[in-house]
Amino acid sequence: MKGYKELLEQFEKPFQILLHTLTMGVSGATAAFHILHRLQSKQPLHWRTFTETLCQPEPSLEGKAQTLSLKPLFYLLPVMVRRNLLSFLHLGNSVVPKDCLRHLIIQLRQNPDADLWTQELMDVLEQDVEGGLCHLVPRLRTEQSEQRLKSLCQKLGGGSEEHSDSGKRFGWYFSQQEKSDSNDFREDMEDQSVLTENPKKRKMFRKDASPLDGEQSATKKIKLTQDVCSNSLIGTEKQDLTTMPGSLEHEQIICPQVQNKLDVEVEQKSPLNTEKSLDLPEHIKSSVSRLRDLFEADSDKLGTSQELDILNECDPSQLEKLCSLLRLSKLPEHLLPLACNRLISLSSDLSYSNATVLTRNLFLTRVLSLTEPASRFLMAAITSFCKKYARPACNALIGPLLQTPDIGYIQVELICRLTEDCLEPEHLTVTFGHILSIMWSEEILSVVHALLERKVEVTSEIFEQFVQKLSQHAEVFSKSVKYAKVVLAVLTKYQIYITPAHKNMLSCALTSHKTFLKKSMQAALKHITTTGSVF
Repeated sequence: MKGYKELLEQFEKPFQILLHTLTMGVSGATAAFHILHRLQSKQPLHWRTFTETLCQPEPSLEGKAQTLSLKPLFYLLPVMVRRNLLSFLHLGNSVVPKDCLRHLIIQLRQNPDADLWTQELMDVLEQDVEGGLCHLVPRLRTEQSEQRLKSLCQKLGGGSEEHSDSGKRFGWYFSQQEKSDSNDFREDMEDQSVLTENPKKRKMFRKDASPLDGEQSATKKIKLTQDVCSNSLIGTEKQDLTTMPGSLEHEQIICPQVQNKLDVEVEQKSPLNTEKSLDLPEHIKSSVSRLRDLFEADSDKLGTSQELDILNECDPSQLEKLCSLLRLSKLPEHLLPLACNRLISLSSDLSYSNATVLTRNLFLTRVLSLTEPASRFLMAAITSFCKKYARPACNALIGPLLQTPDIGYIQVELICRLTEDCLEPEHLTVTFGHILSIMWSEEILSVVHALLERKVEVTSEIFEQFVQKLSQHAEVFSKSVKYAKVVLAVLTKYQIYITPAHKNMLSCALTSHKTFLKKSMQAALKHITTTGSVF
């Protein structure tokens, strides 16, 4: 049996970092989710390779008889890591390709020994794949697990003053019980609580029985999760992370419900969704009116005011709120170039995170809603800002546009212009990584061709994935001239990268092609001499 370190070595470096972060107890999933954003800003992540590694069969010794069997590598990871990994994939489901998640779920469900928590988390992940987290159908519990859950809640609620708020703390549990069971259990819990409460508090108890809202609730739930999991539920797992659950005693029945609620709240607390609740510092609030005047000025007479330097004092959440107050997404297009010039001319450069927030607020909504080619004002603003902050533009504008279902010709044309005029080689590679993680359409082929014309730099793995993607789409684009141009660009500009295996794949792919460029592609392929890869 391989140890955890040996298992980690089978993954690429970025995923080793994420998997290591998942060992950080109940906070591992959210910590890994935050690290994910930083990793994505530096390099493309190969999710397909990651999920395939998780699914690859590994030898394992089962039961007291130590019978040798094969099971997915996922089930050899420590229990805490497995569960945190599924929670992490739920948080990042918008980033991970849906086909990768679907393949992972199918492979993991083939193991009949998966514990209850793992099954619950796979249900959540399946909901994400099938259209987002909607109304989760709770898994039917056995009578034994129900009794254990009741006993555990009563034990944690207790009869002391320390746990007199048990009705509030376990509101999530009450809401999931049948009415009859719930009423009986609630009465028992309330009887224990009321006996120890002060008279002044008794009247408030029934009003406060439901979970609290807002940040106070999130804090309490995080603390509850940590208390429950660290003190009563993970037991033997705290002693040894590599312990495999062998019976119901090792299964964490209560935590999936808390974790599911916590995961949803983490998403709701992201910068995009905290605008209304976030309270800005007074000195930032007082500058809103002046900043609005600066952004809405239709001449550069005001110059580059030092007041704009306050943008560098904001963290991303505060800047998101500030952008909303300044109505940057609705700024008239003819004012955009001047506004961008002022941002580019700040005394100190914007951080990556803040430049990302500004890119999204200034441009993303506008470009998504375009029904005709972008105006010269919009193009001038995007081009100038993109040249200064290319990586934020790749991840906050180009990436989301490429991932938009049914992306239109106008949006594709804008991406192609940015690819040709603004992006440096390293940023072309980032954009190419987005291309490999999405479904291709006729419009997307135009972006692929533009990147190949710039001779985007690729690694052996990226080129391997690209050739496989070309082969997989051969049938779909058998009548596409754009597809033929992409293949010709590969055969003329990347000859030295093509191995005998690549040549065979492309040869098979071209047999089904039906455009007038078929013979040209086959001739170009025939003249390639494969002496081995340059990688």
